[in-house]
Amino acid sequence: MNFKVDVAINVFGKVHQTALSLLSLLECSGKHISKIYFQEEACTAEYEFKKHDKILEYCSHKINHYVPKHWNGIDPNDMERAASFDDYRLSIRYQYGWEKCQQRYLLTIHNDIEVTTDIIANLYDELDGNTGIGEIGQCWWCPAGQNGLCDSERYTEFKPSYQYLMKIYNKDMDYTQRRAYNFGLSDQYKKNAWPLPECRLNEWCALIDMDKARKDTMPMGSAVPFGARMPSGACIGENWDRPVCLDVAVQWFRDMLHMGHTFKHYDVNKDMIHDKRGSVKLDSAEAYVMAEQKALIRLKERFPDYCKFAGLI
Repeated sequence: MNFKVDVAINVFGKVHQTALSLLSLLECSGKHISKIYFQEEACTAEYEFKKHDKILEYCSHKINHYVPKHWNGIDPNDMERAASFDDYRLSIRYQYGWEKCQQRYLLTIHNDIEVTTDIIANLYDELDGNTGIGEIGQCWWCPAGQNGLCDSERYTEFKPSYQYLMKIYNKDMDYTQRRAYNFGLSDQYKKNAWPLPECRLNEWCALIDMDKARKDTMPMGSAVPFGARMPSGACIGENWDRPVCLDVAVQWFRDMLHMGHTFKHYDVNKDMIHDKRGSVKLDSAEAYVMAEQKALIRLKERFPDYCKFAGLI
């Protein structure tokens, strides 16, 4: 099997988890990797006091390190600005790797995973001519998934009306289990509710055929950038003026599906360990420190040479 991919990783804090993500990926799938585009946010996590210098140095033969000039946080991205200003567009998550990618295939990953087998080869083998492959949807957040109406394998089949979508969002609404989309979504969903607002190609580990995707994605095409967070149409807050954003890649996935692109579900959890509470860990000092300590233990077990290099043992 002779093919190469580039890797795009978006990094916000999580120094030990980031190192574990990259080292485990390189150990299991390194023979397929040409370049790793390490996009490090201009700010870091509130509870993080360490830097990524050691992993950047240790993997310098593979890594292209980029720190954007802008910090978007969890605010919605401005597409007019993205179309006009390269520096702003390149601050959108994963966008630097997207635009710099030299290989036909781009792998996007989170910085809080541990790869256990050759996940790149497994994704490549299953791609089957689709534009992308990975875990489809955050069905656990979606009332359609919660009620057995839809899932990652059936997302192309469940196409409700907007009225029905709002009905299931408002029934038994629990804001700890669903996003506040029950307050109403934007006109694009009123015109066509499919794909649903939790449908996406999950960015924590996805393989994308850039020959198919690049030409239809900003800056070359009309789809928003893969990592863009866009307003959903729902608002919350004391003055009802805080937009509830669609998650990363939701709008891109929607744009691409409406252009005729296809995506295949692959259960990446067979090939890696991933705690899907990424944002929760950033909101809690205890959860953050615990996740970092767990990653450090795994680093010492799997990658003692790196740990000696980094002064961790």
